Amino acid sequence: MAADEDDRTSHPTKALHSRAFLDAVVESVPAMLVVKNGKDGRFVLVNRAGEELLGVPREALIGRNDADFFPADQAAFFAEMDRKVLDSDRVWVIDEEPLKTPHNGDRWLQTKKIGIPGEGDEKLLLIISEDITERKASAAALEAALQSAQAASIAKSEFLANMSHEIRTPLNGVLGMAQVLAQTELTDRQREMMDVILNSGRVLNALLSDILDLAKVEAGEVELEPAPFNLRAGLTAAAATFEGLAHQKGLTFSLDFAGDFHERAVGDALKIGQIVNNLISNAVKFTCEGKVAVRAATRENTDGTIELSVEVADSGEGFTPEVQASLFERFVQGDGSITRRFGGSGLGLNIALRFAKLMDGDITCDSTPGHGATFRFTARLEKAQGEIPAPARRPAPAPTAERLRVLLAEDHPTNQRVVELMLGETADLVVAENGAIAVEAFASQPFDVVLMDTQMPVMDGLTAIRAIREREAAAGTGRIPIISLTANAMPHQVEACLEAGADLHLAKPITVTALFESIAAAMDLAAQADEEQIIRL
Repeated sequence: MAADEDDRTSHPTKALHSRAFLDAVVESVPAMLVVKNGKDGRFVLVNRAGEELLGVPREALIGRNDADFFPADQAAFFAEMDRKVLDSDRVWVIDEEPLKTPHNGDRWLQTKKIGIPGEGDEKLLLIISEDITERKASAAALEAALQSAQAASIAKSEFLANMSHEIRTPLNGVLGMAQVLAQTELTDRQREMMDVILNSGRVLNALLSDILDLAKVEAGEVELEPAPFNLRAGLTAAAATFEGLAHQKGLTFSLDFAGDFHERAVGDALKIGQIVNNLISNAVKFTCEGKVAVRAATRENTDGTIELSVEVADSGEGFTPEVQASLFERFVQGDGSITRRFGGSGLGLNIALRFAKLMDGDITCDSTPGHGATFRFTARLEKAQGEIPAPARRPAPAPTAERLRVLLAEDHPTNQRVVELMLGETADLVVAENGAIAVEAFASQPFDVVLMDTQMPVMDGLTAIRAIREREAAAGTGRIPIISLTANAMPHQVEACLEAGADLHLAKPITVTALFESIAAAMDLAAQADEEQIIRL
């Protein structure tokens, strides 16, 4: 072994500090590495990556400064920045630095600068820059795509809100008039036709609700509303909705509960009912002969929660594994051909599955073509302590000498007439065609309750509600119950009505029962608010 080789072996740091090794390191750095003279800013060293980025041979760079290559304003900026770095004795990081290169166009750099000692008292400036032009372009494209997606989402939400309003308004007239007419003396033939109108209207309303539910889920606006409830009673009510229809089709219908079924639970009873309704509805709809069997069971988990399991089995046509794979997708149906016998939007199962996931549950299915299908819904619920109070339902008030004085702000003539007929002999009704007239009527005479539409000409319902509340505050009078009676049913629209000062929101189409229950509830809320105000005074 040669003497010089022995020397390098015994002292490896000498090899590391050799000029050839350091040159190789500098050339291998995958970023522009530049060293400048601290006094005049002239280039002392430029590596290969810097040469490629600037598009200038390093022989042409060495010994010259920024003013020789870059526009005057950019060269002045670099000189000022270099001076600050040299004076600070710390690393300066510039996350996004624009650079107009002589031959490679506009680039974006992520740069680090620090002063380093040179020979004697000479000071040098070390600059390491990474070209992030493509990364920044990708980020800009991603931001543009995100803004475009957000704009599309907003446009979709606005479209759904408008369609909801436009469909609910005439639907309120159809169902409202049909309900009023159903309460009159009808022949059997007329009663049959009226039932068809009511059932068709309810199907249309359910479809509209499915579409809005999907929009709310996709927008992340759906939240669980847990409360204590009787689980057995809730499932029994859901099954009872379709038991009659099953018997009309000649089907055997059964609902069974496991022997150790846990009846008291805390959960979102409305959404659980919606899920079970959907599963039983599909089973009845797709079964032409045979049976539909519903079985419910619960299991207590080690953490004290309840695992609910509802199984819905039918003897219908079933479906293939290919259909099963896409059954829970939006707008997908088992039979999408023009010869299909069963209707539907293809939204119900998708929404039901999303609701189940919110409850830490799932919906699964098994089926064999020609031998029916079985769907299983699971959910995790909390245990309820104590007895569950039965939900109180308010009966519609009977006509009395003490008639309600009702102010209705509604611009649609059909809906004006619907409310008038629903109230019947229980109320003296004053109709205002817009919010401005409603505010004037409120100021001129007393009312027991206000029914306020939202979308109206001249003055909208939200503005009118705020004006009424302001007049109340100025006059120091009691709080009048205000019900937002509107076809605007999206979550943000409901919230806007309540924030404006409405006591309750009642979405069209309305029923006679819902109208009277809302009036009674709003009057209770207003009375409570007045009592609280008196206590504070």
